[in-house]
Amino acid sequence: MNYFELGNTGLRVSELCFGALPLGPLQANLSIEEGGSLILQALQQGVNFIDSAEIYGTHQHIKWALDRYQGEVVLATKSPALTYEQMQQSVAKCLEELGVDSIAIFHLHAARDSKPLQNRAGVLEALVELKAAGLIKNIGVSTHSVTAVREAAQDPRVDVVFPLVNKRGLGILDGSLDEMIAAISLARCNGKGVYAMKAFGGGTMIDDLEGNLKFVREAAGIPVVAVGMIRDVELEMNLKLFEGAPISAELRTKAGGYRKVAKVIVGLCKGCGRCLQGCHSGAIRMVDGKGFIDVNQCLMCGYCSRECPEFAIRVI
Repeated sequence: MNYFELGNTGLRVSELCFGALPLGPLQANLSIEEGGSLILQALQQGVNFIDSAEIYGTHQHIKWALDRYQGEVVLATKSPALTYEQMQQSVAKCLEELGVDSIAIFHLHAARDSKPLQNRAGVLEALVELKAAGLIKNIGVSTHSVTAVREAAQDPRVDVVFPLVNKRGLGILDGSLDEMIAAISLARCNGKGVYAMKAFGGGTMIDDLEGNLKFVREAAGIPVVAVGMIRDVELEMNLKLFEGAPISAELRTKAGGYRKVAKVIVGLCKGCGRCLQGCHSGAIRMVDGKGFIDVNQCLMCGYCSRECPEFAIRVI
């Protein structure tokens, strides 16, 4: 496992970051022990970087692993808070759920917000104060937006940028793939720590793992990538992938045999449209008064299922 300095943060992190999203209720809904055991396996095999979020519902899984691991772990999490007070409450809640005194990276969870540093000025003010108090160590912006990456790259208060980038440009907002790469380059040149999300399109681009990883490493210049996992065979394959070791056809088949899909249960859908607001990739539209998910655009994040009051959307 290779380790890299994350910009000017002083953090040294593993090239494979454990993405905790799929463990929780938005996707696989593993028990705390099941999810925690997989995280612990990753830590014991050299992964020292974990990415989560308040809305993922996976902090307890991470805590389970941390309680059983003696080494140092770099934690990143996020909040969709819109106000100063909400962010203060979110950080306190996350600290309690994770069972830690401080969090290495705390992001504005701003997937669709192209101007989070302006639109959520109070939130950023709260993060600056919490950093000064030592409760968080670095301020980040987690986003699918080219504009947000570009603005975060130039804001001295921001330490880390967590952009969406992949070879197809799937899920990128308000700009092209080339524009996203240019914004990422600006962030790196300005000393921001950068790690990537959705390099494999949320599991929809796993037919060319090596090519997709190479693209993010070389074309986007990002060596550290967050990858979601829910099974030990996925962890085994990803460890080999990132270390450049051969992946057997048998392992590749086992790990790739589980394909997530987001579905609308038509009989339950009331046509309220709230799922459209929750979708960060423009993959949902209304057809005959019901939600319809375009699998070619879907990133399998599960945020839409969180918005549905009828539990009519399932990521399975």
